Amino acid sequence: MFIRAYLRASTDQQDANRARNELLQFSETKNIRIASFYAETQSGAKIERAELGRLINDSHSGDVLLIEKVDRLSRLPFEQWKLLKGQLIAAGIHIVVVDQPMTHAILNDTIESSMISKVLTEFMIDLAAAMARDDYETRRKRQAQGIEKAKALGKYQGRQPDHELRQNIRLLLDDGKSWSQVQSLLKCSRSTIAKAAK
Repeated sequence: MFIRAYLRASTDQQDANRARNELLQFSETKNIRIASFYAETQSGAKIERAELGRLINDSHSGDVLLIEKVDRLSRLPFEQWKLLKGQLIAAGIHIVVVDQPMTHAILNDTIESSMISKVLTEFMIDLAAAMARDDYETRRKRQAQGIEKAKALGKYQGRQPDHELRQNIRLLLDDGKSWSQVQSLLKCSRSTIAKAAK
């Protein structure tokens, strides 16, 4: 059984590796070793995620997908969550969530075969995924309401570009750096580089 940790952030302004230390501390307390980390910057509301796909492809039946919180794995609508969960089940991957102690049972060989534990774990993960999606939709709704209010007051300016970041991107590109090097150095997305390169 390999433990594969998945780290995700939604935007370039967030750090996907933020939770790495928490997952390492968790692994120490459970006396397990994380075989590999998969980190990406992508919305949890999108089912197509390169690093998550790579994790699934790299995994073998019985491996563990370790995450900090369920919302790191999914903020998907229920139908898409069922598709992702189906991929994980088909691959034989067990999900362990640091803040969901019920899911930790799979790490203990004596409890691993307990059918009740597996059913309860699946229920808890489904419930947490539904709550994560609800939280995502609530925040989007509040954001839209805030934008409408700002527009009505004539105060809405829209999302402003990071001019300093774009200037740094242009400097690196002018210096002959590749997009991949710029992305690595500045921790920004390729779409941000494309905008700055125009």
